Amino acid sequence: MASPEQPITDDHPEVMISAQSAKTSDTFDLTRVKEVVAEILLEFKADHKNLEMTVLKQPFEIVDNTILFILNGEIQKDVFLKIKPEFVGLLRQKLNNTQVRLDLELRENIADDTPKLYTSTDKLNFLKGKSGAFRDLQNRFGLETDF
Repeated sequence: MASPEQPITDDHPEVMISAQSAKTSDTFDLTRVKEVVAEILLEFKADHKNLEMTVLKQPFEIVDNTILFILNGEIQKDVFLKIKPEFVGLLRQKLNNTQVRLDLELRENIADDTPKLYTSTDKLNFLKGKSGAFRDLQNRFGLETDF
């Protein structure tokens, strides 16, 4: 029986298992990660984990073996940190890669190109621009925003 002072050598099964798993780790790209995250979102939806789903729907980037989630604020950060152990385990399993790491970055002002629609007229004009059929419905039924 080995004493605690003996260093672990390559003939120990623990080392061999970890070396084998590092060799068999699959590579992944943004497309594959998006597919896996979509699968995990379905699992979270079935478990009614709505806050967690909101965090996982945030944009992310891949840097080496790290998936970097870009979050909006402290609340999303707290939820992310709560689900991180479960989420990284699922990612590692589904991606067949034990080297996957998760990280987050807070960006308070994520650029949003959509215009702010405050008034009913703004909303009506936006909808008319998106769909010609809506313009036809407005004309047919005489829809107006002013009462």
